Amino acid sequence: MAEFFGRCWRLATLGLFALALSAPAANAGLLDGLIGSNCPTSGSQVFAPWKDYNAYYLAPNGGLENGSTGWSLSGASVVWGNQPFYASGTHSLSLPSGSTAMSPVTCIGPQQLAIRMFGSDRGGTDGGLRVRVVWYGLLNKVLGITDYGTFTPAGGWAPTSTVNSGGGFNLLLPLLGSTSARIQLTPIGSGSSWRIDDVYVDPWWSGE
Repeated sequence: MAEFFGRCWRLATLGLFALALSAPAANAGLLDGLIGSNCPTSGSQVFAPWKDYNAYYLAPNGGLENGSTGWSLSGASVVWGNQPFYASGTHSLSLPSGSTAMSPVTCIGPQQLAIRMFGSDRGGTDGGLRVRVVWYGLLNKVLGITDYGTFTPAGGWAPTSTVNSGGGFNLLLPLLGSTSARIQLTPIGSGSSWRIDDVYVDPWWSGE
């Protein structure tokens, strides 16, 4: 009996993959119904001064103004000090070498997920800040971890590069039942002076 159900699950999964890959436009409504229903329907162009006109929303406690609520911190801490571009708060995240921070749970959309934030590593001698996304399923189980990129070290406050989930496995994760994600931040090497503030998400990013 277990073997029978296992075979049915494999066939159903393969069928869903084939359906999505062969006719993505026709199945956009199906994906919209499966994921993205808990995402904000609009955002703001917070990075327009840097010629990024996508609409982002602030991730839950993305500005650290509620302390570490929702975050999982190992060696990292919430400290006084804010990014200088918007008077949106008074706190930020400090990430010394050897630390790791996991953001609160954020929703994912039916297309791709773009992430952007403000960062500073002035005086740092580390190798940058690694960004990963941990994907979760309906039962709060980890379905996969994606390496999204590494932010350049040793600079003052500035918007980080835009990180998105373009390509392959990342786009298949929602089909496996992924409904939410958390953003993992880890300095690479020694001498980190990383500070992060205002983590923004665009769950509807289409690559434009």
